[in-house]
Amino acid sequence: MKRPKKGEYAPFYEGYIKSVPPRGTAKGLLKKTFREAQQLFATLPEEKGDFAYQPGKWTIKQMLIHIIDAERVFAFRALWGIRADRAGLPGFNQDFWMEEAKVDQRSIKDLLKEWKAVRENTLCLLDQCTEAQSAFQITASNWKVSVRALFFIIIGHQLHHMKVLEERYLGNKQL
Repeated sequence: MKRPKKGEYAPFYEGYIKSVPPRGTAKGLLKKTFREAQQLFATLPEEKGDFAYQPGKWTIKQMLIHIIDAERVFAFRALWGIRADRAGLPGFNQDFWMEEAKVDQRSIKDLLKEWKAVRENTLCLLDQCTEAQSAFQITASNWKVSVRALFFIIIGHQLHHMKVLEERYLGNKQL
């Protein structure tokens, strides 16, 4: 699958796309970044899952469910494109979703198990996507986006949040 070019995604996804390593396939990077994230999250003590680096910021578990939710949304959008549906899709408000996420009674381990299932689904979608389908564009959040861009956005979105985790949560002396 070719990498997306400017114009295949909304400008606000530029940072995610740029954060994806320049080498590697979408499939290889989805596997590698997930494996690395799993290893990092697995080192965290469960009691730290409710840690937020400052008041009003998400906890580690909230960040994790956000990564999972966003991957589900982007993967569904990719499926929409693979199936060549022409109807536009709405956006989603991460803050509304977080109000209902209810992760306080869940463990990091449980969330990682859920994410593993979601990532496996994403990889199944990628495996069935032809090069021609990867170039198909849908409308989501009133912006055109290609199927291939969606797979790379999943990777870049995860990498963005892993960087936040490392810099603002793990670099914090309170953790």
